[in-house]
Amino acid sequence: MTVTETLPGSEGAVAPAAPVLEVRGLDAGYGASAVLHDVSLTVPRGSVVALLGPNGAGKTTLLRVASGLLRPTRGTVILDGRDVTRARPYQRARGGLCHIPEGRGVYPSLTVRENLVLHTWKRTVDDATERAVANFPILGSKLSQPAGELSGGQQQMLAVMRAYLDDPAVVLVDEVSMGLAPVIVDQIYEFLGRITQAGTSLLLVEQYVHRALAAADRVCVLTKGRIVFDGRPEDVAEEVFEHYLGVQQLTSDTGLGRIENCREEWPP
Repeated sequence: MTVTETLPGSEGAVAPAAPVLEVRGLDAGYGASAVLHDVSLTVPRGSVVALLGPNGAGKTTLLRVASGLLRPTRGTVILDGRDVTRARPYQRARGGLCHIPEGRGVYPSLTVRENLVLHTWKRTVDDATERAVANFPILGSKLSQPAGELSGGQQQMLAVMRAYLDDPAVVLVDEVSMGLAPVIVDQIYEFLGRITQAGTSLLLVEQYVHRALAAADRVCVLTKGRIVFDGRPEDVAEEVFEHYLGVQQLTSDTGLGRIENCREEWPP
């Protein structure tokens, strides 16, 4: 359901609320290598947008630009109605943006409890710990253990908790299921479902197509640094999968349906 706001003086008329995140006309890359070309994308408030594409399409680069880890060469990033293109990552985090990068995203030499403390600026140690254990009970017995000694699945549980500790408005999630057993992926997605039901928006990069489509309100397909499809999940035609994602056959035996056999890589 789209969040709405009452127009001043309109006696009950409503208009859609401003998107929680927008990128407009982005160009970005690394040195002389251009990766993104005139990319525009909107994450409506309270929604899940899946960003799909073959390996090397620019998905991670787009998330890095949105979170402030990479400065675009052209274009604008709007967070909750404010231009944050030149804002630092910590300023965007304080403004309600949370970025969960690809990989485990934990400090391996620090304990689980210390990792939780580092990922919150609003909550006490006890409150952060309570929230983490309520969502992933296994972490309760690991609080004094170095994060580097956790299993891969437990590390990912710890990493995604930053999406909940400070109640961000929008979370950028990059390949959260990579390298995890299906049962752990289920738990991670159940957690993401809970925070979206509470009103958090997601921009989700996911290698498993069926997972992404099941979770998403909207789908964007990125290939060779350009958005080639932006629409509802039910409107994604098979030719989009085959031509732009390089998926010749989607299987749902595990409920995952991984993007494989990608035909298009970046750079071309």
